[in-house]
Amino acid sequence: MNKCIKSMLLFVFLFSGFTFAQDSLNVAKKDSAKIANLEKRIKALEEKQNENDLEKLLNEAQTASNEKSKEKKTKVFKSGQRALQAINPEISVTGDAYGQFILNKDGFREGARTGAYFRTLGIHIQGNLDPFSLTKVAVEVHPDGVELGEAYVTWSNFLPKISLTAGKFRQQFGVVNRWHVHSLDQFDFPLALTTILGEDGLNQIGLSFNWLMPSITADANNLIVEITNGQNDQLFGGEMFSFPSILMHLKNYYDLSRNAYLEFGLTAMYGRNNFKGFDNGIKVVEDTRNTILGGVDLTIFWEPVNQALYHSFLWRSELYYANKEVAPNQNIKALGGYSYIDYKLAEQWQIGTRFDYTQPFEVNNSSKYTYQVVPYITWWQSHWVRMRLQYSYMNGNVLPESANTLRLQMVWAVGPHKHDRY
Repeated sequence: MNKCIKSMLLFVFLFSGFTFAQDSLNVAKKDSAKIANLEKRIKALEEKQNENDLEKLLNEAQTASNEKSKEKKTKVFKSGQRALQAINPEISVTGDAYGQFILNKDGFREGARTGAYFRTLGIHIQGNLDPFSLTKVAVEVHPDGVELGEAYVTWSNFLPKISLTAGKFRQQFGVVNRWHVHSLDQFDFPLALTTILGEDGLNQIGLSFNWLMPSITADANNLIVEITNGQNDQLFGGEMFSFPSILMHLKNYYDLSRNAYLEFGLTAMYGRNNFKGFDNGIKVVEDTRNTILGGVDLTIFWEPVNQALYHSFLWRSELYYANKEVAPNQNIKALGGYSYIDYKLAEQWQIGTRFDYTQPFEVNNSSKYTYQVVPYITWWQSHWVRMRLQYSYMNGNVLPESANTLRLQMVWAVGPHKHDRY
């Protein structure tokens, strides 16, 4: 009996413990479900809060933007003066002055004397006329007066790969004739250029076509064709009526290496020099006389890529030839040229030497010649100011005596196109 009671009591105790454990486990499961549910609700509330905050910020930004737009709309410039600044041209000014020393016992010779000179004040104007064309104007102010150097309009895409220039411009006969005097590598133009092409070179009025050709004989080929009035007094008809002169210049560009290139150019030109017009009220019509010109130019330039500011080497040479018919069976045939080297020693220093040779521009000149040696040194104080010391020794069998000249030149420039060669 006692064993039976004890067994029943043990069974009741075990059953109660099992039930209690089962109930505790159920409670724990319910609590975990509640906690998970609460965490889910909290996360949803946080996401909603973030969305509300973001929407609020976007609304505030939109409101601020609308208010700003309204403020902009209320500003009205009635005069339009500020808008005119967008069409103002770019203006640069260049000054060129020098001291000259005639190195003989008298300090002067025919046409030159020791002294200080102001050569020119160049005013250069450039600007885009519209999306299709631009203009350049160069006015030269001398102590003796004002001269129009260049004034032209260029259409950069007149035809595919062809640009058109119309107006007054320095012509592309070789290389150096195109430049303005203040931007030369030496003080003056080469002797052969001023002797054969005229004191001011070729600067005429007309049209110039520049064609970027397909690469045929070089890495790049350019063909320039210019049709201009024959207004050069030395070579063509001058102010009188004459057949327009025609110039063709072929430029060939070669990459020699990553640091060097070569340019080789050929130039041919044709015009007439007979007079047609009125001279003191009398009509003059002369028989046709022709002028033929030819030129060759060569440039080699070396500039190390990682030291371009400090070192470079340039060798440039040009050869000119003219055949001008002045009377039946009587022609002026003149040959001349120059060659110079220019080396950059450091960021601010350059040295060089030019050699000139030319026949005089006259009939029966086959045995006559003039030559010149021109060493120089250039110091760039900055990009705006340049000093040059140059010595010139000129001699030949057409001069009564040799000419020795020392010049100290100062060139300064202001504006966006400092020292442009144009």
